[in-house]
Amino acid sequence: MKKKLVSILIAAAMVLSMTACGGGSSTTEGTKSTEAGTSAKSSETTDGAKAETKTETAKSSETEKGSADAEEVKETQDDGEPVTLSLMVTTRPTTDNKDFYLDWLPELVKEKYPNINVELEQLPTDQYKQTVRLKFASGQGPDIFTWWAGLQAKDLVDAGYVKDLSEFSKLDKFKKEIADSYVFDGKNYGIPLGSSFLTTWYNKEAFEKAGISQMPENWDQFLECCEKLKGAGYTPITMGDKQSFVVQFGVYQIGASQIYGENMDFDSQLFTGETKFTDDCWVKTIDKYKTLYDKGYIIENSLGLSQEQSRQAFLDGRAAMIFDGSFGYDALNKNGAEEFEKGMFCIPSNDEGKEFVYNLTPSNGVFASANSANQEAIDKVLEYWFTEGTPLFEKWVETSSDISCYEGIEDARPLVKEYLEKYKDAPSIYNLNNAWPEGVSDMMCTKFQEVIAGNASAEDVCQAMQDKFDELNGN
Repeated sequence: MKKKLVSILIAAAMVLSMTACGGGSSTTEGTKSTEAGTSAKSSETTDGAKAETKTETAKSSETEKGSADAEEVKETQDDGEPVTLSLMVTTRPTTDNKDFYLDWLPELVKEKYPNINVELEQLPTDQYKQTVRLKFASGQGPDIFTWWAGLQAKDLVDAGYVKDLSEFSKLDKFKKEIADSYVFDGKNYGIPLGSSFLTTWYNKEAFEKAGISQMPENWDQFLECCEKLKGAGYTPITMGDKQSFVVQFGVYQIGASQIYGENMDFDSQLFTGETKFTDDCWVKTIDKYKTLYDKGYIIENSLGLSQEQSRQAFLDGRAAMIFDGSFGYDALNKNGAEEFEKGMFCIPSNDEGKEFVYNLTPSNGVFASANSANQEAIDKVLEYWFTEGTPLFEKWVETSSDISCYEGIEDARPLVKEYLEKYKDAPSIYNLNNAWPEGVSDMMCTKFQEVIAGNASAEDVCQAMQDKFDELNGN
């Protein structure tokens, strides 16, 4: 255990601003919110697609049951000792309206439990992981925090930082296959916030003007689309590669078909030595992504653009596509300099006649500190948050960018429903890095930035990933 703690502290201190992954994006600056002094206000009308109803709650018996559950958490803690809970999250910009973590959660918890103050630290994704690890290693870990699924959470669990939530009363409300993504050694350490997918957002009007009447179904057809867009005067794709984590948004879409179309067990076989990141399927994945830059299909100076700037370029009509995710739904449905109809599709990296695979993965989960002195307050907040019918639950459902995996809650966003319906019969894969030791994806992203700059090859990226994997896996 001591060795693991020292390892985490050293690793975190060496990497000052390495990218966090999991398909996430971030605000441009860290934000801290202390206790809310007023009661929660009524929900404000949102703009653009935010005005669409995002979720539909199951009716009849489910509604009644939710109301009954809400009654169970009606007890208050008016006379308790003041408690301050630290909450850390990495969230994505949505709209200019009130944010769930920054505004609603502290306000509604304060309204419910006047003695519990929630202090929020909201960091950009490319700072978040190292900051959380440093805090835990120094004994100052957050009481509650969001984190990624699969092996990305294993080092925190192994270090003893994370609370066992196996007995959490609402855990059975979540889809088991998603909840199991937070299970280690038979114990559940995270509460799933939902699922998401990486995708390609596109400008339908640009596609029409470029003469693209049929969506691409394989890699060659996708390249043809890019060439037609370029010929019609459009920058085909914009990316904010200044923040290295966005590299995953393209690579994982391409890798889904290129790697797992042939071998769904590729990741598990990494640990037995049967497969390696230097295998041909991975080299081809990186090389295909590199091709988009080599052919001038990616916006110029992408290394100088942040994710937010890249998204704005798409919204302003300066690029016809952007590799992003379902989590960007609100941000990418804002109004820009041009108004146009948007759509989503997954990059078909498969060669003609080969199987297509798309990405559908657990989103971040909610974790709690095993060593916090505020365990009772933590339990109360989590129970209030995830009990159907409570004001906090309803606001979480209303504002979440994730696809709900909570019993009785269905996503009603038109483009999300259309996308899931389109690919319902296709095989899917989780975010690729969910199955890797933490650190491999960071190496992939930063090394690919060197590719963009013309200083590395696809083979260099894959070798760096394998070297990091061997280092972390003790090979």
